[in-house]
Amino acid sequence: MLINSKQIMEKEEVIVKMKKILVLLTLVVGLFGFSTGASAQLIDICNSCKGGTDLGNIACQGAQANCDNVVFNYQTRLGYDDGVPLYDYSSTRYRAIFNICNCETAGTSFVEGHRIGIRLTLLVNGVAGDGKGAYWADPNSANIQFGMYAKPEDTCAVGAYLSLGAINDAGQPRAFGPGAFYKADGITPKTPIADTFCTAVASANQAVTLVTNVDAGYKITSGDVLNKLSRWWIIIPNIRIDPTVLKNGETISVKIETLDQATGGICATCVATCECVIDVAKICPQGGSSTCFFPYFTSTTDATSDNPYWNGIAIVNNGKTAGTATLSVYQQDGKTGTFTTGTIAAGSMFVAALENIGFTGTGLGGKPVYIKVTSTFGNIDGFAMIANSGSGESMGYLCRKPVVVGQ
Repeated sequence: MLINSKQIMEKEEVIVKMKKILVLLTLVVGLFGFSTGASAQLIDICNSCKGGTDLGNIACQGAQANCDNVVFNYQTRLGYDDGVPLYDYSSTRYRAIFNICNCETAGTSFVEGHRIGIRLTLLVNGVAGDGKGAYWADPNSANIQFGMYAKPEDTCAVGAYLSLGAINDAGQPRAFGPGAFYKADGITPKTPIADTFCTAVASANQAVTLVTNVDAGYKITSGDVLNKLSRWWIIIPNIRIDPTVLKNGETISVKIETLDQATGGICATCVATCECVIDVAKICPQGGSSTCFFPYFTSTTDATSDNPYWNGIAIVNNGKTAGTATLSVYQQDGKTGTFTTGTIAAGSMFVAALENIGFTGTGLGGKPVYIKVTSTFGNIDGFAMIANSGSGESMGYLCRKPVVVGQ
């Protein structure tokens, strides 16, 4: 069959249109399909191992004794409330793997003889800045170690960190060399601190950015090039939170940037040759509302001949962390009172008849009330029970909860 020039032109127009659609789709995926970080990549630079993409949770501080989960480690799961700490890097599947071959500068920066530095910046909900509540925790962790591997299966193998991939030609762990901690501007020095867990972090200790010194950096060798070690497992150091700032489901991420130190000078500390963002934790995840509203009970006292109804309440902790609930009662005549439960374990509940609770305040009893409940845990639920002690008739209703945006 013969195809004339008009048909050829029509086919070319279709191909051009399809290419435009593909480009638009690629842009959409690049903008919306990756991490919460501000720098979206059209090509995936950072990833983790299979099974290591689940975002770990850091419990609400203050809901646990001694605020014991403030410091956490992405690799070992130390400090996470939904995993057993491993205390080593060898078997965990959570690894920040930097694919340098996907960087635009791969052919010019990652070559033999070039010294590569690193810059790690903490982000909260995708934003870098001072006072955000996430900070580096260990002042001795500025020399970032890393492993170099040729294949994904090598990078994610059990024991990979203890393998030759993490050892340099001198038999020592690979590292980018000495570095320093700064505020978000990368200029003002800060000193990480890992104690004073239950209080606000002082300004002097709000270390947000970690940068390899200009005269340091890992020097790429001929062996690295020959063996095509293009997948770099970068160790993320300990992170701490400020429990007075982070307590409502915030996401913590790390922006990873490589720096070409070969030319030296001030530019080595400010111009990244490649970058990506990897999410590392969610703080105090609120699986739902932390408040419940009960609009009506007949009273807070026991049934009488004049008011034969008794009232009961159930408060359910559907969250992942233990906590308490505070009941604020408001009587029809303006009298008020409160009561705070003991610790309600995750997946458990508080159940009581109102007359047995013992609200604070005076003048409560014999009149209708409504109750507001506020919990220190997320994902609260509740049920009210009103029953006639004489006839046995009863009714119940679920508490009302506000809509939680994003849940």
